[in-house]
Amino acid sequence: MLAENPQADSILPLKKILHCLDQWAPFAWQESYDNAGLILGDPNQQVRKALVCFDVTPEVVDEAVRSGADLILSHHPAIFKGIKRINPASRLGYMIKQSLCHDIAWCALHTNLDNTLSGVNSWLCEHLGLQEVQPLVPLQNLYGKLQVYVPEAYAEKLRQALAEAGCGAGAKYDACSYTSRGEGRFRAGSQAHPFAGQIGELHCEAECKIECLYPLHKTRQVVEALRANHPYEELAFDLLPLQNEAAEQGAGAFGILQDPMQERELLDKIKELTGVHCIRHSGFRDRKIQRIALCGGSGGSFIGSAQSRKADVYITGDLKYHDFTDAEPGTWLVDIGHFESEKFAMGLILRYIRKNFPNFAVSISEQARNPVAFY
Repeated sequence: MLAENPQADSILPLKKILHCLDQWAPFAWQESYDNAGLILGDPNQQVRKALVCFDVTPEVVDEAVRSGADLILSHHPAIFKGIKRINPASRLGYMIKQSLCHDIAWCALHTNLDNTLSGVNSWLCEHLGLQEVQPLVPLQNLYGKLQVYVPEAYAEKLRQALAEAGCGAGAKYDACSYTSRGEGRFRAGSQAHPFAGQIGELHCEAECKIECLYPLHKTRQVVEALRANHPYEELAFDLLPLQNEAAEQGAGAFGILQDPMQERELLDKIKELTGVHCIRHSGFRDRKIQRIALCGGSGGSFIGSAQSRKADVYITGDLKYHDFTDAEPGTWLVDIGHFESEKFAMGLILRYIRKNFPNFAVSISEQARNPVAFY
């Protein structure tokens, strides 16, 4: 457990913390069924202390009240489905009432954190020693293509501004763009204030066409940067959505062990890594394990994806009886439990907050625990 920094004394606007988290694990990358992001609270409120947990529970809320925390950062969203009534005597109603009375905000980093390059699945891959890691199910339709025409003298300034807004950034490169040169032609009307040329006269201008990819969830920032750094009063540009896959972002992960393992050797390593006491699996067959697919949390829906990768083993949580009976032969199924496979999210969130706000008070909840007990 990582203790709270006793020297931390910063007071921050909640929206500043949310913006920082969105740079790491964009909330737009959550799955369609999810409810990640700010769930309870005002983005403009000031916060002085955060509590990180796995699930928001009455015990966690009470701890936040006692400790003076005014922000709860959880992995699982406290409100996942729609609610029609709030009864203060119920579990959820009590948490909402206590949080509102004490100005405690809730924010969840769930499948958006699972889908990011440095999320839970990447942590598991790193500590299992996997190489050539890729998303098991890559995210799609994350990017658009910007095409804009600008006078040559302003091209470099515009490229820099677009890069700062998020254009042309990948996992390993940034500020990527393509420039071609040509001639723009226009005639200013009587009400225009032309940057170049005269009203009523046809004008030709040496222009650059800049093309770059941009994250769709940053469309507003990109357009604002474009308008603020372009000299024309009427811009010629295109925003084209692309049906492409993200090479680095997505659900689950797939990787390869440099040195194959025996089945029992792998399970022993998982037990040591996660602290799980009991592992369910589809049976020993004296296999050599080298190609590993995994997904923290409830990953039964990705069994087919693991098999399409010809994985020797698929490691996840919450597998059902019929997941084992209906699975095609060839891939060994290993269920290490939901909490056990994702509890590392708390440490990832805490370390990210501390890295970006070193003087802000943040700690992992003492009430964060697995709700499933074993006998």
